[in-house]
Amino acid sequence: MAFPPPPPLPPSFPPLNLIIRFTASIPDLPLTISSPRTTTPITLSTLIRPHLPRDLSTSPLRLIHSGALLPRTIPLEKCLRLSPTGKSPAQIYIHCSISSDRQLSPAELDAEAKDATSLQTEAQEQEDGQSSGARTSLSAYTTTQSAPQGFDRLLSAGLSAAEVASLRSQFLAVQAHTHTPDTMPSPSEMRLLEERWLDAGTPLNTTGAAAAGGADDEVGGGLEDMLWGNVMGFFWAVGAIVWLVREEGVWSKRRQIGIVTGVLVNIAFCSLRIGS
Repeated sequence: MAFPPPPPLPPSFPPLNLIIRFTASIPDLPLTISSPRTTTPITLSTLIRPHLPRDLSTSPLRLIHSGALLPRTIPLEKCLRLSPTGKSPAQIYIHCSISSDRQLSPAELDAEAKDATSLQTEAQEQEDGQSSGARTSLSAYTTTQSAPQGFDRLLSAGLSAAEVASLRSQFLAVQAHTHTPDTMPSPSEMRLLEERWLDAGTPLNTTGAAAAGGADDEVGGGLEDMLWGNVMGFFWAVGAIVWLVREEGVWSKRRQIGIVTGVLVNIAFCSLRIGS
């Protein structure tokens, strides 16, 4: 069977400047990634470990960007939704959560390092593979490799089976609100919706028979962000502003705008009371 030629490779990315911000009391760690297309979050974890204190260097790590957990096996190009044709940010903040309640065994650390090397090698071969032999081996690998789909991908990112099941039940509940029992997506369609949500990193949405359903859900998620942002800015003005300045990248742009408008409304109400 003849394989079709691969599409032209997209333009290469410039070096990526990351700032790793830890949940523990550890200073920010700047890292420069020369190839975001071949570097995955699991590789990023292996780069972070040597800079951690000795008692935390073997702890499980979870990397978070814009409120979403980064899948460990997806290149940073896709995780961070980078565009080689657009203007890249000077710095990108990634939050690192350290689970100090348990330590990885030497075998688990070796497996993590081997997976990081294997994924980077495969991504590099895919980027540089121009010969027919490289295309054939890559196609054979992708057709025989059975990768987990949907939220099952999070199992390899460090989540437990119970956490994945809880997330899936919440996702199913959202779908039940926007579908009738006879129009609910099939299991295979549900996996596709989960994949779309993970890859997009946006609030839960659906794609029913009409495209308007998905658009309504996306608008609903944006309105919810704006509402919570206004409430936090109005009733918790000082704390919200301090958190917004210190923890860059945790809240979405809509919620940040909502916090600022909530603080402004709070100031306006205080001015009216003082004036009266």
